[in-house]
Amino acid sequence: MEAGLSEPYTCFARLYDRVMQDVGYDFWVDYVEQILARFQAKPRTVLDLACGTGNTTLPFARRGYKVTGVDRSPEMLTIARGKAEQAGWPIEFIQADMRHFTVASPVDLVTCLYDSINYVLELDGLVQVCRQVSEALNPGGLFIFDVNSAHRLSHIPDTTMFVEDNGFSLVWENRYHEAERIWQINLTGFVRSDGELYRQFKEVHKERAYTADEVAAAVDRAGLRLLGAYSAYSFDPPDNETARLYFVAAQGAGAAMGAPGRTRGEAS
Repeated sequence: MEAGLSEPYTCFARLYDRVMQDVGYDFWVDYVEQILARFQAKPRTVLDLACGTGNTTLPFARRGYKVTGVDRSPEMLTIARGKAEQAGWPIEFIQADMRHFTVASPVDLVTCLYDSINYVLELDGLVQVCRQVSEALNPGGLFIFDVNSAHRLSHIPDTTMFVEDNGFSLVWENRYHEAERIWQINLTGFVRSDGELYRQFKEVHKERAYTADEVAAAVDRAGLRLLGAYSAYSFDPPDNETARLYFVAAQGAGAAMGAPGRTRGEAS
């Protein structure tokens, strides 16, 4: 790693919830439950992959699921554990890369939200994520995840943005590399550490754009069964201008969760 750079979501972890405070995490979980109802699934146990500071993990716990969170960043998990403890939820959080994680017992549902899958920069890595998910699922269990589409990532302007709040400032540089289909964020932060003194940090975040066909192929290679692909927060099939896609896959060729009548967004 380049000198002076921190791993993604290390120094930024303490600012993450303040920057993302307007994100509709409960709305996302509402949508996941709509998908579950569509596939007549009634999971009891949930694994929230790339759970970050627990903003989707805790809503699952509040709704009565037994939930476990997995994330690569120890700094993000420290915050998640603190929130769960304060809320009184006995949530287990595991530090692990989404390509190489294990759970003590299989679960009924795995989720991976907020384009966390895009952080996996190689197709083989995406296949490995799906294989680990398959091993973590009970027979017929579901994997629900989203991705930023190639259309969205390629249309983010190459601009520099500034975010300021009490005690910190962020410089956010967006760049899209067409040949590699990589969206790169160069993040420089200045955080007040002592009186009027500010501490600087730098992180580089990268997301890989995947096509729907690439995702479907990765799911298949991992031995999962793709049940559907949708434009986010609907059950409409994705098109060339879809910004965010949701995918639903099942463990095993014969999913225990009954599937409904299919639309064009659902696999046959």
